Amino acid sequence: MPQEPINPPSLPQANFQGFFQCDDSTKVGRPADIDELKQLVQSYEHIKAVGVGHSWNKEQFCANTSADSSLNLVMTELLTTVNFIENPSDPTEWGANGPPPNFPIQASQGVDEDAARVTVAAGVPQRMLLDYLSKYTAYKQPAGWTLPAFSWFIDQTIGGAVATGTHGSSMTWGSLSSQTHALKLVVANGTEVTLTRESHPHLWRAAGVSVGRLGVITELTLAIVPQQAVTRSLETTQFANFTAQMLEVQEDYVAARESGDEDAIKAALFAVDETQLFWFLPNRVIWRTDYSYSDKEPSDVIPNIDPADAATPEVSAQSGPSDDIVFDQAYTDPVRPNAAIRYGTDGWTRFYTIATQNYVRPGTFERRKAFLSQTEFTTASASFAPYDQYEVSIPLERAGTCLQEVGAEIYGPAKLYEGFRTPGLIRFVNGEEFYLSPTHGGPRMYINIEDYISRSTGKPNTQFQTVIQLFREKCGARLHWGKAGWPEHAQCFDGSVEYPNTWCDYGCAVAELDPGSKFQPLSSLWQWHAQVNGTEVRFDSCCTSQGFDARCTCAPRTSCEGVA
Repeated sequence: MPQEPINPPSLPQANFQGFFQCDDSTKVGRPADIDELKQLVQSYEHIKAVGVGHSWNKEQFCANTSADSSLNLVMTELLTTVNFIENPSDPTEWGANGPPPNFPIQASQGVDEDAARVTVAAGVPQRMLLDYLSKYTAYKQPAGWTLPAFSWFIDQTIGGAVATGTHGSSMTWGSLSSQTHALKLVVANGTEVTLTRESHPHLWRAAGVSVGRLGVITELTLAIVPQQAVTRSLETTQFANFTAQMLEVQEDYVAARESGDEDAIKAALFAVDETQLFWFLPNRVIWRTDYSYSDKEPSDVIPNIDPADAATPEVSAQSGPSDDIVFDQAYTDPVRPNAAIRYGTDGWTRFYTIATQNYVRPGTFERRKAFLSQTEFTTASASFAPYDQYEVSIPLERAGTCLQEVGAEIYGPAKLYEGFRTPGLIRFVNGEEFYLSPTHGGPRMYINIEDYISRSTGKPNTQFQTVIQLFREKCGARLHWGKAGWPEHAQCFDGSVEYPNTWCDYGCAVAELDPGSKFQPLSSLWQWHAQVNGTEVRFDSCCTSQGFDARCTCAPRTSCEGVA
């Protein structure tokens, strides 16, 4: 038997801050290794992988409870992963022999400096991977390594971050999904498949942002870059000025795209490459950070990615369940309301202006520390007051117009800005090839905003919710898969409308890897329909090894029952 994991044998029944509770009947699986994980996948009718529970969307990340046999798998509990989390290792400890065979930042290849890649277990938090890479200084890069672009909040598991298209701000590197070169996935029959862009192009485009619907990610190989000096600049401006800047970027991008001039497209995108901004809504102030370094060039920007041809992996069954790695959930009290949240906007704006200053101060830093990020240890947000975090992605060709139109409502007679306490975070990501990436189809502007009022007052924050709805209606905004807004702002989510060119391609990947809907979560949005000459046909009859058959039509959902 494998050694017992370090943590106690029970886990909360809720996601972030003790809210979004999964059904009490859902068990928690804590496999110690990949073999036990495979056994659990085979043994349960419904499975969802969970990481550190940093999600506001239980509909997507709780296992379906339509049957008694449902399980949430905790990927941080694999023995080698949890030991690393509890006792972080410094790469200088290993010497010339390298880390032990099962070390979670090695799994198969470890840090490959020649290829500029790292292989990591899915349950390793992004922050711990970044810290490990920054200390990898004894070999070819004396300053160490880092991920090319990483997220603002860096304590999610790396597998969960990739599965949801988590991102920083980069028109060159894209989200963490675009920085992934390979991933391993335990699929519905309990086998582990390895996917890359070259080996299985169709399934790769599905797995890159999979939302946990295809299987359990166990390992990833990601791009890394050497640490270097990066200079961060800070501009304080007004919302109206930033809107004017974005209108100019929008116009330049649209004109370049219409002309087909690739260099002009890259120049337009380069104007917001790595740009990150804090938007203090109540006083209309924008803090804009930009970055410069020796080899940053407009030619590095990627306007979009062209998919390649497709292939199919081979899978075969395994067997042999174990009974001592599944536990009941343990209840966690939700974070208590903070009565002070309901009072005034000016005071909270001043508070968060002071709290945010250290993140944006200009200067020259190593790359790992230059780009904006936050951990559980550098914020009081997780315990200070309950909140829901939302994020919308807006097509770059509408970004300036969107800010102009929604801003007029925010600062109009309804005073929608009064629904905000913390600053919004604005970032930019290039177009991605993945079927369910919020930036599929072209580059987008992301706006991350938080509702602190409703959970502390017990009343709907209608001003905040109106802003989310305006982004959806006026700007064609897509919702982030792992954050709040589902189902209230996707009342009848129709993938064939929101992802018109790829929704049914993704459905074909599901039909291939999970034909029995083992990884179907609570949400009902995961449905696909196909027609031929206007007549509904069985969906999988329109699937090929390369995705959805062009001779079929990806049809809309037939009803809104059990929405999102």
